[in-house]
Amino acid sequence: MDAIYDSDGKDIGSIPLSDKQRAMLETGAEIVVIYHTPQLLRSLLGERNGSFVLHKDGDRVVTTTAAEVKEFAALQKAITAARETS
Repeated sequence: MDAIYDSDGKDIGSIPLSDKQRAMLETGAEIVVIYHTPQLLRSLLGERNGSFVLHKDGDRVVTTTAAEVKEFAALQKAITAARETS
């Protein structure tokens, strides 16, 4: 899990990033994360989707859309919980 910070430097949550996403961030690129509820879990979790942009600021991964990152992190937790109870 990778810690994500808002533009003020506050820790807003941790999300999983792939090795490819980390490598792109290391080059100074911005990445866009697009997410949605997996189809098989929509009846249980509802249809949730969105996107946000991440970039590297020093050694921190930063976003300007903290609310979307928080929603994504909450969705990831809900997915994990749903899979554990199945």
